[in-house]
Amino acid sequence: MDNEPRSIRFGLYDLVETRPGVGLDQLYRERFELISAAEEAGLWGYHTTEHHLNPLDATPSPSLFLAAAAQHTSKIRLGSLVHVLPLYEPVRLAEELLMLDALTGGRLEIGVGKGVSSPEQRLLGRDPDNSDRRMEEIFDQVVAILQGVPVDGAPIPFRPIQQPHPPFWYAGNADYAGRRNLNVVLGGSAERVIESAHHHKATAAAHRNGPARVNPDPVPTTGFTRHVLVDVDGERARRRAAESWQVYDHNITTHVRRLGEQRQSNPTLDGDGERAMELGLLAAGNPDDVAANLLAVASHSPVDYSMISCCWGSLDHREAMASFELFVTEVIPRVNAGLGRTS
Repeated sequence: MDNEPRSIRFGLYDLVETRPGVGLDQLYRERFELISAAEEAGLWGYHTTEHHLNPLDATPSPSLFLAAAAQHTSKIRLGSLVHVLPLYEPVRLAEELLMLDALTGGRLEIGVGKGVSSPEQRLLGRDPDNSDRRMEEIFDQVVAILQGVPVDGAPIPFRPIQQPHPPFWYAGNADYAGRRNLNVVLGGSAERVIESAHHHKATAAAHRNGPARVNPDPVPTTGFTRHVLVDVDGERARRRAAESWQVYDHNITTHVRRLGEQRQSNPTLDGDGERAMELGLLAAGNPDDVAANLLAVASHSPVDYSMISCCWGSLDHREAMASFELFVTEVIPRVNAGLGRTS
């Protein structure tokens, strides 16, 4: 990277995992407390996900959850990662997004994708073999509707607050996101994120005047995710993170285990938290340890947004909030200081 000091933005990436004995009402109250704390701390965004019939995610309707979150906040950006496009009818989804942009006061960030779970798509009556084609078709239609293009001659009665439309995000595929000038969120080891981040920026620059370009911003945002657990006692954090990672693995493989299928991917390394920490997917330890994990990516790539998950696996609300507070007060200053010294 160049010699100019720089900083990155921070946000929350949240799989709203269920916990035994905790009802949805309590779970949502806890999340709204977390999102409000993130806004108060100056974090840039909050992003939730979409899964179905799965303890991995208690927000099967990201639009509904974000609309509720908007009533508890006023500044933080609110987004999905992602709306699973093959599950939607494009006109209905576009209208929901128009509503959501209004309800958030123009703070909406729209994540789009095909989803990662074939079993979930089949449960909702979709053919996962057609997910790529259907995602492309629905995406193009949604963008057109948000831009005011009539549907079969029927005019769109309202427009988004953000013109020409709210920003779009894509998860995981740096090449696709770059060609379409979409913001991207990346995951995986430091080496993988660094390579993908460079590719995303370079591809977006090469297609700056391309016909498939969606977001109008000259340079798209390149973000990356990390599961985080911060404690003043680094060894205690690592032990607890390894335990919690096993529950996260159990949740993410719910449908695979039920159907006896092979995993399409193995992001949790069969629940091996030690290995996840070794590869950098899981940032657990004291503030210096966690800052070093983020700097391993940010110091060597053009990422400009770090999205952390702080309530995951078996971590309860108290643990998550304590970790989040340390992240805000101790980790973020270390990361930005480290970037200011980085060459």
